Amino acid sequence: MTFDYAHQTDWPMTSGQHQSPIDIQTQHVQSSQLSAINWRGLYQAKTITGEATTLKASGIGAAYLNDRDFAFQQIHFHTPAEHLIDGQAAPIEWHLVHQSATGQLAVVAVFGRIGKPNSSLQGLLDQFTAQTSHELTTPVNLTELLPDTGTVYHYLGSLTTPPLSETVEWYVCADTVMIGEQQLGAYQQLFAANNRKIQPLNDRPIIAERF
Repeated sequence: MTFDYAHQTDWPMTSGQHQSPIDIQTQHVQSSQLSAINWRGLYQAKTITGEATTLKASGIGAAYLNDRDFAFQQIHFHTPAEHLIDGQAAPIEWHLVHQSATGQLAVVAVFGRIGKPNSSLQGLLDQFTAQTSHELTTPVNLTELLPDTGTVYHYLGSLTTPPLSETVEWYVCADTVMIGEQQLGAYQQLFAANNRKIQPLNDRPIIAERF
């Protein structure tokens, strides 16, 4: 499905009080000593999914999120970043979408910063074919796209594309992951900007947890 990011007010929405993305104002978050994220085993992309607005890949992986098991479903990217931290946007954000055995969705959001090239991202870019779904010739280890320490901002929100369902537990990682400047440029050559506009917090709590 293609979404027109230039006309977001035309998107169908089932509800509207707990929408994503949000601007995380760090002075208003609540602190917790909970360990929010534990990666469990190998994260690996096996299939590129043909999308018009983003690079999306599905595969295998597992995480323990707030004391529950979740299976990795897919990864996709947004440029610029959708979530803000104190009003500031990273150049890119990727979403690691997970689902529990009961069907609960949990998305780990990771910000990219410009630095050394990222081998995991390069593996996806090298095997990408525009708007075509296909098995990867060589499965891509996603380890370099996963942060391993730091603060995680946890809140309840929605999908950031239609139907915008308010069914998502969000885990927004404060620590960034490096990607190469040329890699960001290559991605932006493939896809136009695809960030949803910031949504009202509406008094939702944001919990600062940790790895």
